[in-house]
Amino acid sequence: MNFEKVFEPIESGSLSVRLAENEAEIIAAQRLRYRIFCEELGGKANAEVQAQKRDFDVYDSSCYHVLVINKDLPKERAVVGTYRLMTRDTIKQIGKFYTETEYDLGPIKQFPGPVLELGRSCVEQEYRTRPVLQLLWSGIGAFVAARDIQLMFGCASLYGAEVEKHKYALSYLYHAHLAPEHIRPRALPERYINMNWIAKEQISTKEAIKLMPPLIKGYLRLNGHVGDGAVLDIDYNTTDVSIVVQTDQIKEKYTQRYVPDSE
Repeated sequence: MNFEKVFEPIESGSLSVRLAENEAEIIAAQRLRYRIFCEELGGKANAEVQAQKRDFDVYDSSCYHVLVINKDLPKERAVVGTYRLMTRDTIKQIGKFYTETEYDLGPIKQFPGPVLELGRSCVEQEYRTRPVLQLLWSGIGAFVAARDIQLMFGCASLYGAEVEKHKYALSYLYHAHLAPEHIRPRALPERYINMNWIAKEQISTKEAIKLMPPLIKGYLRLNGHVGDGAVLDIDYNTTDVSIVVQTDQIKEKYTQRYVPDSE
């Protein structure tokens, strides 16, 4: 487990954001992930995950875990938000990034500067408010600043593993936000789903943005891009896209002023 203290805790009333400091806190984050991904969103976890009621995998031990903690709650329910972070150094323990289960990351792995994989993002339902989301992203911003991260990437999900349902949103992302070729992931051949279903001139940006989950809208506000191809995750009932965000021109906004859409 990685318990290095990369940044100081950030406080906001009874809430704070910091990295996990022990295995018990990671387990609490995994239980939160299970409640959101499996119980709320209907993900079909394997038997071991279901038996323990916590969302875990082999990547967890190689990651940093950002936690939003409510100090007024019992320890077992105090983690109300989480994000999982992986760097080039931490993948040495396991050999690859989680995103590589869905995408070819060749261009990103060749990127010369520090990179950061973001994943397993979730917030307890009653805490999905602007201040809580801002606090969570402030923690990520503190990590980005401390490690001078130049490129962030990961997977983000549209809910429902049906391509027909997401043709409009996927087409908008393809036409308006496709990543530059030198940093563009591509869905693995056996999982590749075309995103270019509807002609660019037939798409309304306003209508397309309404279809985006808050997390994807947040990335787009940071001038984020998507990779080539979507991927269906049948087990978790999602349609995934890869996200790429260059931080060189947005660090000040990201670490100090960014407030993701909480709708």
